[in-house]
Amino acid sequence: MGTLTIVLRHAPYAPGSPADDALRLAGAALAGDLRVRLHLLGAAVALARRGHRAPEGAQDLAGLLEELVACGLEVQACGRALEAHGLEEADLLPGVARGSMRALVEWIRESDQVISF
Repeated sequence: MGTLTIVLRHAPYAPGSPADDALRLAGAALAGDLRVRLHLLGAAVALARRGHRAPEGAQDLAGLLEELVACGLEVQACGRALEAHGLEEADLLPGVARGSMRALVEWIRESDQVISF
């Protein structure tokens, strides 16, 4: 089984945000029997905030993230970005861990493919 690491840097509901594309790719890769890891950087950490609601008419990306975690997606959120957004590990959805650049480098080292959105 190959490993795909996806790095997401954009806020989930900002105009033109590729967050939905990143999650759809993660789902397709999981269905294709790949090990998939998602690292959230910068404003993307908002995607993993427990209890946030999608804007009216927008796809529920947090719900999709939770479904993907249940299917095996590994997720970590950058610790510095969490601090910048006033979030603690307890504020995150189940299955999302606090990460770091060192952890991301290790994921990259272990991956067959790395894609950044």
